[in-house]
Amino acid sequence: MTSSQKLLYIIAIIVALAISGGAFVYKFFIAVPPPVPREIPSLGIPGSAHKHASLLLMIGNRVVDFCDAKYMLKSPLAHFEDGNCYVVHVHATGVTLVTFLKTIGVEVTSQCVVIPGEAKHCNDAQHTLRTVVNGSEIPIPELSYYEIRNNDHILINYGPETGYMLKFKYNQVPPVPLDVNEPLVNM
Repeated sequence: MTSSQKLLYIIAIIVALAISGGAFVYKFFIAVPPPVPREIPSLGIPGSAHKHASLLLMIGNRVVDFCDAKYMLKSPLAHFEDGNCYVVHVHATGVTLVTFLKTIGVEVTSQCVVIPGEAKHCNDAQHTLRTVVNGSEIPIPELSYYEIRNNDHILINYGPETGYMLKFKYNQVPPVPLDVNEPLVNM
């Protein structure tokens, strides 16, 4: 190999390394922006919003019954009312799904759901806690950041279902009745 061939070979290696390095920098630092720190929405005062969402909580194939009076009108921020055990009435900005559930005594963690008067339902080899909102699965840790929106359809499911079976269960979430639903408004 001549000295000019060696020089061309070295230049080719340097160019390849520069292109690879540039691609690495672009992929990991430019094309994907750094994550923006998120905050849990701040709760507004009662009356700062008026939204309705439908919610179904299922443990296996059993729908958790929120029709009992102990779940009705628990908070001025968001509540079930008038014996309707799946329509969440939201009356304040910043109400997340986790915030609402706490008002009725239901605790959701990244691994478990705890319903008053029942055993803890925690992820195991056969059952997983999952949430589907408006047809898309939302990771449980994200629920603290998800503010309930008007006409949301929400399934919280503890069971073995994934994929199509989870979507099938999501399809059981009843629609928000027209007599309580508001036209979609940017809130």
